[in-house]
Amino acid sequence: METLLYRKDGEIARIIMNRPDRLNAYNSVMLREMKTLLEEITADDSIKVVILSGAGRAFSAGVDLKVTDAEGFQKESFFMEVGDKVMSLFVNMPKVTIAQVHGYCFTGALEMMLFTDLVFCTEDTQFGDTHAKWSLIPRWGMSQRLSRRVGLVKAKELTFRAMRINGVEAERIGLVNRAFKAEELEAEVNKIVAEITGNSFEAIKAIKKLYDDGYATTLKEGLAIEMAADTKLSNTDEQLGQFAQKKFRN
Repeated sequence: METLLYRKDGEIARIIMNRPDRLNAYNSVMLREMKTLLEEITADDSIKVVILSGAGRAFSAGVDLKVTDAEGFQKESFFMEVGDKVMSLFVNMPKVTIAQVHGYCFTGALEMMLFTDLVFCTEDTQFGDTHAKWSLIPRWGMSQRLSRRVGLVKAKELTFRAMRINGVEAERIGLVNRAFKAEELEAEVNKIVAEITGNSFEAIKAIKKLYDDGYATTLKEGLAIEMAADTKLSNTDEQLGQFAQKKFRN
């Protein structure tokens, strides 16, 4: 691939955006390659966790404005359509998706970060939504996901002012799960991934679907979705048996 690096280590897949000279800004090649790679990962049942990060000094500066004109941001454009498919693949992927963010995460990159289940960043990461600064309308879910993540009035402030906030503030307002010191980020993410993969992935996959399906509805409808869910998982007896043995040994 021209713009992405990909590593698979057992149950863990790592996608690294690799245009460091452009702060990993998205061009059409990167989005096409991302779409193809996500389709392959989705079809690989051995993968449980997907980590998205960036090479060099940044996670991503967002859409590469030097190669994308105003037409490229219209809803009928190829660029926006491919981005929409990338969004759908991330959001509907039956894996745990994690954004490992450092450096800069602006606008389109912030939208892509919001596609993932969990976000961990460095304390000095710079976040911002510059749609209003460049007279652009979001197409990949910013107007809906950001408000649901941090609250409506905070989302409006971030967008209307084209504010920059750092990782510490991003954690405080709930934009990210945790902010770590730069030198600790990768090791901390690896610890978190180890905790996730130590649990029943069959249960995680089912619970993720309950969270996502219910979150798009009312509380009443979400509770009904949970009540109607199939609770029969193939490894429940095995997991409970391990707990019983551990308790007996203690």
